[in-house]
Amino acid sequence: MPKPDFKHLTIFIFLLLLALAGFIHSRARRLVVPPRTFTRETPSDFGIQNWEEVTFTTEDGLQLAGWYVPPQADVGTVLIFIHGLGSHRGALLDQAAVLIEQGHGALLFDLRAHGRSEGRKSSWGLAEVADVAAALHFLQAQPEVDPNKIGLVGHSMGGAIAIRAAAQLPEIRLVVAESVYTNFADNQQRLTVAFARLPEWTAPLIMPWAEWIAGVDSDELEPLQEVALLSPRPILFIQGGRDKTVHVSNGSTLYETAVAPKERLLIPNADHTNLFDTNPELMTKRLRRFISQYLFS
Repeated sequence: MPKPDFKHLTIFIFLLLLALAGFIHSRARRLVVPPRTFTRETPSDFGIQNWEEVTFTTEDGLQLAGWYVPPQADVGTVLIFIHGLGSHRGALLDQAAVLIEQGHGALLFDLRAHGRSEGRKSSWGLAEVADVAAALHFLQAQPEVDPNKIGLVGHSMGGAIAIRAAAQLPEIRLVVAESVYTNFADNQQRLTVAFARLPEWTAPLIMPWAEWIAGVDSDELEPLQEVALLSPRPILFIQGGRDKTVHVSNGSTLYETAVAPKERLLIPNADHTNLFDTNPELMTKRLRRFISQYLFS
């Protein structure tokens, strides 16, 4: 009877584990360094003429790229739009366009490590507050902008960043938070499916590795702990009833925790990313009313 070849078996197991580690690392990396995507549209595609390409620099030295649309002279209001993980400045362009029609200004930019902005990795919202601060400082230097009329519109991770940034930057007067989670760590399974493209059960393997690559403790990413700090500044929560990335209960909990003035809009047939496309009339009506009510009061 031949003796077991333990040497070759050991080598096989080692190579198998090495391949598994490499696969886990590559998938975890997608959560921290998502493949860059670029917008195919510009404001001109939405009939906006008075826009320009701009850059501004964060406190930690990264140059961010964006579009700036100045407000009408008698309005002065500007909204900063913050996209989600793996997205780009064009993701919220449709929403910006309906507000620009009313005379509001807009600043849409690529977060660090996204689009055409500098940066090597995402920190899921920790360092990105500096991106919002840089955008805010850019707007404050524009003579046509009323510094008391600057708000944030953020989607998914961008919405969490908006809440975190507003909690730290009192100059922000209003927040619209779309498809936002209560806690990054509590939504790891769904985020693993959405961004790592793996089953939920792999989250305990993927997320610790992703945290190590990012240098971030996901327990620190908790909009639920920061949302009450926005008071008395108003916040509007928007979420889709069929969101498979961030369950609708997240929006309910955030709304209950926030302090008035606060509003919530649930779009029953929308998922995580198609809020505006699902019901553009309702989204337009609520966004315009909310911003006009609170930034002109």
